[in-house]
Amino acid sequence: MPLVDDLRAITERAHRELDAVHDYFEHSKLVWRSFRLFVDGGHCVIAENRATGTRIDQDGLVRLAPQYTRNYLATFTFRQCVSVFEVFLSDFLHRLLLHNPWQFARCQMDFEIVLKAGDRDEIISGMILKQLNELKYETLREWFAAMKKAVALGCPGEDDIDTLAEVKAARDILEHNAGVVNETYRRKAGKKARFAVGDHIDIDETYLLASWSLMKKVFSDIAAAAGEKLLGS
Repeated sequence: MPLVDDLRAITERAHRELDAVHDYFEHSKLVWRSFRLFVDGGHCVIAENRATGTRIDQDGLVRLAPQYTRNYLATFTFRQCVSVFEVFLSDFLHRLLLHNPWQFARCQMDFEIVLKAGDRDEIISGMILKQLNELKYETLREWFAAMKKAVALGCPGEDDIDTLAEVKAARDILEHNAGVVNETYRRKAGKKARFAVGDHIDIDETYLLASWSLMKKVFSDIAAAAGEKLLGS
C-alpha cells in the first residue's frame, strides 16, 4: 500500500535525523573530553578569535567546556530535535490528509491555489498545505487533534502530548525570545511548564535525552498505529 509505505518512509527518515542529531551531541562531547586529555598530557594551545579579539589558552578552554556544552551544544541539539519532530508531524499529517481530504469539502477555496494547480490532486494538496501552514501557529494539541480528525490512531497519550507541548514551548522561547520565559510559554506548556515568567530556559542533558527519547517513542507509536489502522481498513 503506497500510503503505508510513504508513512513508513517519513518515520524512518525522522528516526535517522534524530539519531544523527544525538550522535552529533555525543561526538562533540567526546571531542571536548579528548581535548582535556590532550591538555592533561602537557600540550599547550593558544586560540585567538580575530572577529572578537578574544585570546585564550588551553586551560581557559577546558574551563569553558562545561558551559559550552550546556549553554550551546545541548541547546542547539534540543532545538534541532524539535525541528525534526515538527517536520515529521507536518509531513505525516499532510500524507494522512491527502488520504482523507473530505473534511475540507466545505472549506473556502483559495482561487490562487486553483489557478496554479495542474489537476485535482494539486488543488487538494495546496489546500492541505495552506491548512497546515495555519496550524503551525496553533498549540501542539491542535496538531494532534487534526491528526485524530484525519485518522483516529489512539495515540499519543494525553501525558505524552502534554510533555511534548512543553518541549515545543521551550524550543519556541529559545528560538523567538532569546530563551527568556514569558506568558506565551506558560500558556503553551500548560501544566507541564517548568519555568516561571522571567526565567531563562535551561536545557540540561537529562531533559535533552528525555525529550529525544519521547520523540522517538511517538514516531514509532504513531507509525505503528497508522499502519495497523490503514491496513485493517
